[in-house]
This record gives sequence, C-alpha cells and structure tokens, in this order.
Amino acid sequence: MKKIIAMLLVGLMLIGGTGAVFAQELAANDQQKLLDERYEMRELHFKAIKEFQEEFHKINQLKRERLGQRIEISEKHDTILDLYIVAKENGDREALFAAREIRKEIRAVNREIKALFEEVHSERKAFRVQVKNDDFKAAQIHLNNVISLLEKINDKLEIKKELLDSVIEVLSGDDVKL
Repeated sequence: MKKIIAMLLVGLMLIGGTGAVFAQELAANDQQKLLDERYEMRELHFKAIKEFQEEFHKINQLKRERLGQRIEISEKHDTILDLYIVAKENGDREALFAAREIRKEIRAVNREIKALFEEVHSERKAFRVQVKNDDFKAAQIHLNNVISLLEKINDKLEIKKELLDSVIEVLSGDDVKL
C-alpha cells in the first residue's frame, strides 16, 4: 500500500512539473506578443505625430491663447470681488442687481463652454480610435473638428471677458448701456 501511494505521488509530481514547464512556455509567447503590440503602437504613434504635426501645433497655440484668456479672466474676477465688497458696503442695490443679471449671462456662456469641452473630449477619443485603426483620413476629420471646437471655446472666453468687463463697469459706477 505504501509503495502504491509513493508511486502515485511520484507520478503526480511528474505531471505537475510537465504542466509548469508548458505554462512557462505559453507565458513567454504571450509576453512576446505583448512586446510586439507595444512596438507596433509606438510606431503608429510616431506615424500619427509625423502626419498631424501642423494640427498639433495649432492645437497647442489655441491652448496657449486659452490659458492667457484664463489668466485675464482670473484677474477680472479679483477686481469684481473687490468691487462687489465695496458695492455691498455702500448699499448700491442697483449695481448689484445689474451685476447679477450680467452674471446670469456669464453662467449661460460657461454652460456653452462646458458643452464644447465635452465635444472636444469625444472628438479626441474618436481621433485616437481612428489612429489606432490606422485610418488617418477619418482621424484628420476628427482633428479638424477639435481645432474648430477649440476656436469656438476661445471665442466664448472672449465673450466672457467682455461680460466681466461689463460687470466691472457696473460695479465701479460707470455709466453702461445694458
């Protein structure tokens, strides 16, 4: 009985060892496939960068413009905060009411900007999918859509800056036609 159990254990060890070697061989093949896929993706990524270089420069330029506008908007918000405190202390209800009405318009512009950013996000996703599928014509369309949407966002930020200027004029007591 002891001999049978010992032989069964030896047989199980041999089968287990063979299975482990086979599993390592499969893992090596899978690893090679992953490395090949990574290399192909890097090649495709470089090809896309080379193909759409001008468009990427345009997107970066629009981003720089947008960031400059954001800085100006932030400065205007600081000014508005100071003017709002002064108007509140002076009890200038008309100016506060007029500023509130303009701020409603600003909120509408902000909602439009948010919707445009969501569209940009979906277009960028579609662009990446098309590049991954090696379809550069369709990717070009998506990239052009991204550029036009970013230009619209910059235009909306210009409108927002003008509205903030209106709020500043109203709160500072300058005569403004609404």
